[in-house]
Amino acid sequence: MASLSGLVSGFFTDIDVVDTININGNPGSNQQVLTSDGNLTTWADPSSPPAADIVGAGAGISITNTGNPETISTDNDGVTINNSGAGNTNQVLKVPNALTAGTNVSFSSGTTYDGSAAITINTTDTNTQLNLTAGNGIEIANTGGVNRTISAKPDEDTLDFSSDELAVQKVPNALSAGTNLSYSSGSTFDGAAARTINLATAPTNLNLTDSTNIIHPPNVFEVSGDLRMSIEMGNFFPNDDNSFFNIGVEDDFSTSIHGSLKVLTSSLEVCGYFIIPNNYTATAVRIDATNSSGVAVSRTIMCASVTTYGGTGYTSLNFSGNTGAEFSLTTSLTGASDKIMLITIFTTSTTDHIRGGYIKLTRGAGGGGSDDY
Repeated sequence: MASLSGLVSGFFTDIDVVDTININGNPGSNQQVLTSDGNLTTWADPSSPPAADIVGAGAGISITNTGNPETISTDNDGVTINNSGAGNTNQVLKVPNALTAGTNVSFSSGTTYDGSAAITINTTDTNTQLNLTAGNGIEIANTGGVNRTISAKPDEDTLDFSSDELAVQKVPNALSAGTNLSYSSGSTFDGAAARTINLATAPTNLNLTDSTNIIHPPNVFEVSGDLRMSIEMGNFFPNDDNSFFNIGVEDDFSTSIHGSLKVLTSSLEVCGYFIIPNNYTATAVRIDATNSSGVAVSRTIMCASVTTYGGTGYTSLNFSGNTGAEFSLTTSLTGASDKIMLITIFTTSTTDHIRGGYIKLTRGAGGGGSDDY
């Protein structure tokens, strides 16, 4: 480029032109713009963009090429929608699928409806009656036309209507007044009327002292009107005249002596302790003894009451008794917490076998206890 005097070429951040920019002395005309051909810059009129610069904008849009400018409008199917509404607006013409009148339904015109014209939809009354079947306890009445009244069906004896509600009249089975019972009226009660139940006579007091109302201790039995406490064989020990345990249980499986207590030393005194239950008194004793063949033998028995605590001493309960038969105590022993019965059997042979027996009791308060059995 030729150098012009008086002009400075360079790079500037800002150029502030107050009035006019002249190109080769030409300030340009109204609305002209600066253009360049790649070498020289000059003023020129702006040109309109070519029609090809505007293309279809997408589905549902139509562009009409009428030169410059072009026309953009909606592209409608013309069947369900068009753009010929008031003010050239889009408008719906009808729905794409028609509604058909089915069974018992009709239109005021035609048999289909697609929204293109206003019509009325009607239903046809076929007067078909609902079939109802009365089950147990239900009654259905024809009250005219298609009307039906459903109500409960009571037996009118135990169940009936009170106003418009079901109410129990009475129970189907009556309650009779039995022994020692009576009603304020009548002899039965079924709930139909209120009444009072009473004891007909004064109740008989329960006699707790009667033998049928007494529960005895586990080892006390009633036999022919007598109370007997079983002798427990395991309670027997040898006396202090022997230094070793010389009694044993016979287990030879003989029907005569199996299970009995066998004496292993001659002239052994066999001693046993027995607790008399509270509210009971010992009055007699029986203990049986046999030889090795099961034949009864007679041996002396002595009974005593021994003080166990709170003091010392003993009391003789009999002068003499023998095995094989019941013998009475000369002094009875009432059950007490500090007293125990000592029974001594005087054996004479190693063939002696003790079979056991019972202590005869009477029942009554004693030992500071109460009649609580």
